[in-house]
Amino acid sequence: MEGQVRLFLELIEETRGGVVFTGAGISTESGIPDYRSPGTGMWETMDQSVVSLSGFMKNPENYYSYAMESYPVRASAEPNEGHLALARLEKKGWLRGVITQNVDGLHTKAGSENVLELHGSIRRVICLQCREYFPMEEAMGRVRGGENPPLCQRCGGILKPDAVFFGEPLPEKPWEKSVDLVSSSEVLIVAGSSLLVAPASGLPRLALSKGATLVIINLTETQFDDEAYIVIRREIGEFFRETGV
Repeated sequence: MEGQVRLFLELIEETRGGVVFTGAGISTESGIPDYRSPGTGMWETMDQSVVSLSGFMKNPENYYSYAMESYPVRASAEPNEGHLALARLEKKGWLRGVITQNVDGLHTKAGSENVLELHGSIRRVICLQCREYFPMEEAMGRVRGGENPPLCQRCGGILKPDAVFFGEPLPEKPWEKSVDLVSSSEVLIVAGSSLLVAPASGLPRLALSKGATLVIINLTETQFDDEAYIVIRREIGEFFRETGV
């Protein structure tokens, strides 16, 4: 492991800048379950139709009943050393941005400024009728008070989490910015993603095609391990704590 730490630190010193692509694995140390870990992944414990657009439109009450149990965990979660280290690398001028599949908002809470949320955020809701945004905490407060689903107080439309559900496309602008960022960076660090969800799973291929160096920090294998300069099978916060960045 000392060799991997050394190689990682040398890579940062010898390159002008990089970008990080994060998945659910970076937030597990903050107490938020990932999706696919055997025995603990969310897809083993919940019906995926709850977070599909068609399922939500048919029965939004199901989502908010689920959220009554899951949202308190996400709302109380704090950034871990992985999130904080990335924020420090940005402030030092090396990290050019964070691209994330996560909807927990922890990168922003940690202090990262250039965060591209490919799957949106559960920190806010959007009215499906007038398209206004409101804090998720406000919506959940009304759910706790018996209003399920919560409705927009301006027009009466249904409030939906501003996260990408199954059956919805990625938001166009964050995706376009992500492609531009990866295309012009010397290093791509994948942290906590199994790289199974398209189209974001194609970002490592794009980086490699542009001559970038690929680093993967993930507990399980990915399809790009053989092409990575360094593959680190460690908890992300634990690894960054050892690097001292």
